[in-house]
Amino acid sequence: MSILQAENLTFSYPDGENKGQEVLHGIDLAIEEGSFVAVLGHNGSGKSTLAKHFNAILLPCGGKVYAMGIDTKDEKRLLELRKSVGMVFQNPDNQIIATVVEEDVAFALENLGVPHDEMEKRVTEALSVVDMLAYRGHAPHLLSGGQKQRVAIAGIIAMRPKVLILDEPTAMLDPKGRKEVMAALKRLNREEGITVLLITHYMDEAVQADRVVVMNEGKVLLDDTPHEVFQNIGLLQSVALDVPQSAELMYALRAEDIKVPLSVLTDENCVEVLINLLEGKYGDYRNQKFNA
Repeated sequence: MSILQAENLTFSYPDGENKGQEVLHGIDLAIEEGSFVAVLGHNGSGKSTLAKHFNAILLPCGGKVYAMGIDTKDEKRLLELRKSVGMVFQNPDNQIIATVVEEDVAFALENLGVPHDEMEKRVTEALSVVDMLAYRGHAPHLLSGGQKQRVAIAGIIAMRPKVLILDEPTAMLDPKGRKEVMAALKRLNREEGITVLLITHYMDEAVQADRVVVMNEGKVLLDDTPHEVFQNIGLLQSVALDVPQSAELMYALRAEDIKVPLSVLTDENCVEVLINLLEGKYGDYRNQKFNA
């Protein structure tokens, strides 16, 4: 079942230097319930513009967008939509407004009139899910970047959304913070069943998704599993995108007619293949599949 869907979506910004210029060109995309989808693309490819349509921050100029089966142009159901489709942005400082962590997570619930006992339960559950329960009484400004972003995510999941959309949530974080946030997202997806749509420019994050959508110039260029997408190394590089270093190394070895698979995406799998090569145990690995 598609929980998010764009049908022939077109969009042009109404003002600014690109006024009237079409940014999205007839996008058709369906996101299945319970999936973890990464969206890649260089700056200006339209990936963030697309994400904002699924939360009704932006509305289509042409075509239709549905979230939870709700037409995003239906103003009467906007609150219902946004309770089910949460969105997290790059900078957690722009989303954290309270002076205590648990108060920040409870903020949206208070505005929705959630009873106090229920609110406390949801705050505790949300902070537990992102592994921040021990910090519930802390001041957010004293937390690390990764911890702040996890608090921002907790504030959204306390509303118990069905979908979590994240627009480059790790862009301002160090490697440790990025790892913390990705672990929280994978846990939300696998254990809580929340559909995750992750906008990112980090290849190592994209390989952890079930599916990768690559955008270029306002259109969907590729849409498949990480293993399939990242075998298109030449195409990805032609649109100014990197590929996982492990995949790039396998591609270079294959160019030298060394029989290695192109489906290697992680450092662990890469090490395994290289050890086998050095020990002369590899045989013909070209069609072997590796898990991310």
